[in-house]
Amino acid sequence: MKCAVITPVGPGHAALLESSCAPSVERARTYDPGPFASIGHLVMDDGEGRHGRSNRRNAALAQSAAEGFDWVFFLDADDVMTPNAFQAFGRVIAAEPELDAVWGLICTFDEKGEPALRDGQPERIDSRIDLLRVEPHLSLQIGAFVRTGCAARFGFDAGMDTGEDFKFYYQLWAQCRCAKRPEIFFVNRRGQHSTGPRGATGQDWQKAVSRLWSEQLAEVPVFAEIRDGEGAPARMRVTNPRDLIQAAHLRGQFFEESSLVKLKRLLRQPRPNIVEVGANIGNHVVWYARHLDPARIYPVEPNPEALSLLDQNIAANGIDGRIDRRGWGLGAGRGEGRFAAVTDDADNLGATRLVVAEHGGIETRSLDALIGADRIDFIKIDAEGMELEVLDGAAGLIARDRPVIWIEVLRKNIMGFAQDWCRRANYRVVDSTAYRNTIDYFVVPRD
Repeated sequence: MKCAVITPVGPGHAALLESSCAPSVERARTYDPGPFASIGHLVMDDGEGRHGRSNRRNAALAQSAAEGFDWVFFLDADDVMTPNAFQAFGRVIAAEPELDAVWGLICTFDEKGEPALRDGQPERIDSRIDLLRVEPHLSLQIGAFVRTGCAARFGFDAGMDTGEDFKFYYQLWAQCRCAKRPEIFFVNRRGQHSTGPRGATGQDWQKAVSRLWSEQLAEVPVFAEIRDGEGAPARMRVTNPRDLIQAAHLRGQFFEESSLVKLKRLLRQPRPNIVEVGANIGNHVVWYARHLDPARIYPVEPNPEALSLLDQNIAANGIDGRIDRRGWGLGAGRGEGRFAAVTDDADNLGATRLVVAEHGGIETRSLDALIGADRIDFIKIDAEGMELEVLDGAAGLIARDRPVIWIEVLRKNIMGFAQDWCRRANYRVVDSTAYRNTIDYFVVPRD
């Protein structure tokens, strides 16, 4: 087999190519060529910045195919190949000859110039779904061995100023047999970007790659896994990795985990009945089912986008038998009304609020009317500014059942809640968590 190492050399990188990059390729070839009978280093000059690195990589891919190279390896001019890179690849491909592309661990030079593995990265990635569960900067980098035919099928998008690397990766993982393995093929040198016309920043890259990631998640049903005890992990659908709640799921955590732990200490009722006003995508609903052994959960959620994910998360965790859907598609308030949903931040679905609209598509009910005679042991209220209206509409239920309440209160409503409502309802604050615009209160009956 033959392998071509592809290195585009942009403005300001010629010295790094000569001093470290090119010698590292030769050193690896001499140390052990692995499965390759021939190794070539295709140095693609772009010292004046007239072509761009994507065009240079694509030209090298065409040359590699024309000259019969079976595999290519992408190595930027400011990076170095490890001495045993070809040998390490040989071990992987001997064990898994069906693979079309192989990535290794992300390794960078630290402040002292020593190679160090990036913290938090997975050692192995075996599938497209596994890849899409991982924050991009923790998953892959450019240095990979790829069969020439697969790489040339897609190439790099020369029209993109940044993020073209992950577009290429995502195409490969969707169409070819790819894997990440615990080997180190190269070491990345940070802070040595080439000069020239390309003006994208790290923030630009993050934004572009997040968009690509979201597009992939729309194509493939991906569920983050949360291991929070014995038994099977919780599974939560991810469609927007920038969403605050879904980002927590991707980290393997429930959102507001510390507050959920506080709740577990407060709610002593066995087999409680739980009302969740503002159930969103089901973060709390799934946690309740796993940790509180509830008899029934009553999600109240008006947002169709959130309801779709809530439904999927209920199904994925096998808890449909605990769910009462009478509040499905409804909002909670003082009584009947019509509202429209407003989401000010597309990356914070949980902050969707209701605004009065005569012909709005969302209806509200009071909890007294919605729940009727069912006993309720705990109410969670996240109503984005309508929390006092929700309490007013649950006055009868609260007086009858005296449930534990966890409520998010906008700062403008704090006095109305903590001083007025608590006094009238004969409740007391036992714990709280402060945020920038809100405070979460845990309140229990005084009697």
